[in-house]
Amino acid sequence: MLAALVMVGSLALRPCHGASGYACGTLRRPLDPSGRVKGSIPIAFTWLAHARHDAPSQGVIVAAEGGPGYPSGASRAGYRELFGRLLQTHDLLLMDDRGTGNSDAIDCPPLQRAMTLPNVTRCGAQLGASADLYGSALAADDLAALLHALHIARIDLYGDSYGTFFAQTFAARHPTMVRSIVLDGAYPVVGGDPWYPSVGTEIRRAFNLVCQRSRSCAARGGSTMARIRTLVGVLRTRGASVTPTQLAFVMATAGLDPIVYRELDAAARAYLRSDRAPLVRLAREAYAYEESAPSDPRVLSQGLFAAASCSDNPQVYDMRAPPHERIAQWNRALTRMARVHPTMFAPFSLEEYLTIPLDYAYVPLCQTWPVAAPEHPAGTRIPPGMSMPAVPTLVLTGDLDTITTPEEGDAAAALFPDRSRVIVANEGHVTGIDDPYDCASRIIRSFIAHHRYDAHCASRIPPLRLVRTFARSSGEVPPAHPLPPNRAATLALRRAATAVLAAGDALARANDLGAVRGTGLRGGSFTASSAGSITTVHLADARWTRDLAISGTVTLDAASGQVRAQLRFLGGTLTAAWNAYERADRARLVGRVDGAALDATMRAP
Repeated sequence: MLAALVMVGSLALRPCHGASGYACGTLRRPLDPSGRVKGSIPIAFTWLAHARHDAPSQGVIVAAEGGPGYPSGASRAGYRELFGRLLQTHDLLLMDDRGTGNSDAIDCPPLQRAMTLPNVTRCGAQLGASADLYGSALAADDLAALLHALHIARIDLYGDSYGTFFAQTFAARHPTMVRSIVLDGAYPVVGGDPWYPSVGTEIRRAFNLVCQRSRSCAARGGSTMARIRTLVGVLRTRGASVTPTQLAFVMATAGLDPIVYRELDAAARAYLRSDRAPLVRLAREAYAYEESAPSDPRVLSQGLFAAASCSDNPQVYDMRAPPHERIAQWNRALTRMARVHPTMFAPFSLEEYLTIPLDYAYVPLCQTWPVAAPEHPAGTRIPPGMSMPAVPTLVLTGDLDTITTPEEGDAAAALFPDRSRVIVANEGHVTGIDDPYDCASRIIRSFIAHHRYDAHCASRIPPLRLVRTFARSSGEVPPAHPLPPNRAATLALRRAATAVLAAGDALARANDLGAVRGTGLRGGSFTASSAGSITTVHLADARWTRDLAISGTVTLDAASGQVRAQLRFLGGTLTAAWNAYERADRARLVGRVDGAALDATMRAP
């Protein structure tokens, strides 16, 4: 237990509420260092002292969260797991950037409900003169001031997603305070293209790559994107259940939600043969799970997302111009780009793609944001003449990352003179957090400790296990394979396989989307809960096909990847086991169906 009060440098810290072992504190900072806007802002931070109290600290790790809008302190459990044994000898510091978490999180209620341009406009008007005071430059200077107050001279700096942008800004503005840098899911702080064209390239490349790496998908011939192009043409017709824009959004989220990679090829084929349910569900889930911001802005501040993005990001319009001129500039830029590069986001048109939610489309986001004051002009994270320090820098990217693409990671790495680059196969956005293979996380720990690492594991992450096909009835499901001397009937083997597919379907939604409740593909429901590394899903008449309702439980041990299911359905009960992390693992099914014993295997879901 921590004492009631802990002194770190010149600051007094108290035990964090509900977080054993951590200490929390605040540092008051001017809201506007130029003095144009009066007042101050509390900069909240979380401190975890190194565990070996009998030895001096070997350094301080600072981890910066993404979004922008997520507070770093709220991710302490993930960072503690990531850095692992390093925290025996290293202290950990997490600062909530101004406008996030306990650092006066920006609360724009309409924007918390929906990321639309009218709501962005309302948020900018609400912030008024302070709308330009939440970019990465001021946040980086806050961290420098905090380090001075804590008497910390140099840090090992880790950033993920937007945290990589913040980390680059800090490194350039305060180069002598950095010992090493790790950028996980990076995009460049300078030199970025305001249209983000690499996203379209990565979507096309990644979906084809996932198919090529799957034996069952590759065996169908052609490519996933060829099937998607056909699908987009169908979705442009009257009566389609999903719009091209909704499909574009589904594909844009794949770097965060691997369930999209696993199901989209099969869902596209199903839609083209008039089975709309799988694709409709993917679209519904994308909006439900990626566009449903928490009501509490201290968990995720959408206002901070807009404020930081409009302060930091390159734009296709002039942020010095008033909003009505920017809107006209945007319309002209869109018309011009549609003429010179209409296939940037193919198979979608520019308009179809850029009308996905603004926190993914990005480009139209800041048309109506208030004009920044001369003291804090938009787009000036790093003043002219500043460059990145020549300290060891590691940049990691998943090769299936549609959020911050491998191309953007290359551009970020190129800014650093002493850089190392790692591409992690079959991983999406941010590779070190929640790393079931202990690959990227191990590389990161070794780099921080020794400035060297073994990256062989990065090419050995197994490919994603894809859904082969969606069936409307259990009679269409490939049967499980009986193990001699078992001679279960083919119909029984099909129904047993259907039960396992229903269990895997619900487990994927609990594990990948964090769903605590949901519906089966064609009816019924499930609920999910987690305790430690164990996720448990309860199925209640969940239907993967129309004709078979499945009940029971399925559990995943995230530490080992081991899955176990106990399932019931009309005329049958069975247990099943498989490993979620092994590339070609097969599920073992044991039970009774229609009064006969069953002992069989099938491809793991």
